[in-house]
Amino acid sequence: MKSLDGKNHTTGEIKTTSIQRGNQIRQCIINFMNLSSLPPAHLVNTQETLSHMVADLKKHPSIAVDTESNSLHAYQERVCLIQISIPGADYLVDPFPIQDMSPLGEVFADPSIQKVFHAGDYDLTTLKRDFGFDFVNIFDTMLAATALGEPSIGLAALLDKYFDIQLEKKYQRADWGKRPLDPEMLVYAQGDSHYLLQLRDLLVEKLNETDRLALVLEDSAELARITLPMKDHEEDIWKVKGSQDLKPSALSLLKGLNHLRERIAQQRDVPPFKVCSDKAMVEIATTQPHYLEELSLLPSVSLSMIRRYGKHIMQVIKTWRENPQPVVPRKNHRLSDRELKLREKLAEWRKEAGEKEGIPSNAVLSRDLVELLAHQDPQSDEELAQVMRDYPHHYQEYGTDILTLTKRNN
Repeated sequence: MKSLDGKNHTTGEIKTTSIQRGNQIRQCIINFMNLSSLPPAHLVNTQETLSHMVADLKKHPSIAVDTESNSLHAYQERVCLIQISIPGADYLVDPFPIQDMSPLGEVFADPSIQKVFHAGDYDLTTLKRDFGFDFVNIFDTMLAATALGEPSIGLAALLDKYFDIQLEKKYQRADWGKRPLDPEMLVYAQGDSHYLLQLRDLLVEKLNETDRLALVLEDSAELARITLPMKDHEEDIWKVKGSQDLKPSALSLLKGLNHLRERIAQQRDVPPFKVCSDKAMVEIATTQPHYLEELSLLPSVSLSMIRRYGKHIMQVIKTWRENPQPVVPRKNHRLSDRELKLREKLAEWRKEAGEKEGIPSNAVLSRDLVELLAHQDPQSDEELAQVMRDYPHHYQEYGTDILTLTKRNN
């Protein structure tokens, strides 16, 4: 699939020095050379091409996976593209025209095929939501880089460091839900999965040298197991930043404003933040203006927002004044003092352990495992082994220290 059009996509300030402009041009050439060397990708957009791809994938012990979604451009985001790479071939799956994606689900659930992601939590949660996929046997290269104490764990930084490959991120915030798909966007998407298997192999070699491969495989398995399907977008006043700090009357008005924003966003099919920012809504709920002109005095309320939605906002305020509705308090699950104390001890211990090993604390124990241990509070080796039954290598490596902490918490 040919997609680079030879255009100069350099961006920057109008006034740039010749050195800066030269650096920009050189970077464009590097990006062009990296991406133009990729083999043509296979576009999968029919049931037949999906079947052919799945048959090919099943011949390989590992596949690389990445996704693109339209979270910045739609009221209800969805997976818009699935990139899958194997040695010698890259596939770009357009799920929109495909009625039955379950054949691909068979590959993701196959324990004999390793699925390689980079920072796969978002990919997993959206793929599970949109298609009901299950995942077994994954390897996350960001978890691997973390366990190796890499100073920069982003995919672009790792590919640059180890393979002198510069990934272009100009389409990171693009609208992947638009059709037809831009050929140049597809080439950039292809690059995100094309090099993952190569990176996995290099990181596995380093993990073997540091005797941390088994730990990373456990962390990757945990990621696949505990990552839940992302919930569909829903109206929730408590997701508005700053809502928890408001007084009851302001919170009551915020609920009405938030409902208005949700209704407009749904009609326009855009994310709510593109209608009105959280900060603007909190300012309106706090000041509770009586006149339309007062909206322009608020720092986060733009003139364009007032022109488009000002009358609607004032109607919401009027309705609220006439009949304010109380907001049901948020239900908070309060942890016991014992559990909080043990969680703090475990968090402090893993931080110290990570410093000794030269790795981040979450490479010692994940936050989810810390919370599980704090909640279960094992008091014997048998109990600890049972709690960590899905983490046998972490149990073997750190079990003695963990049990010492839990016993001291009595």
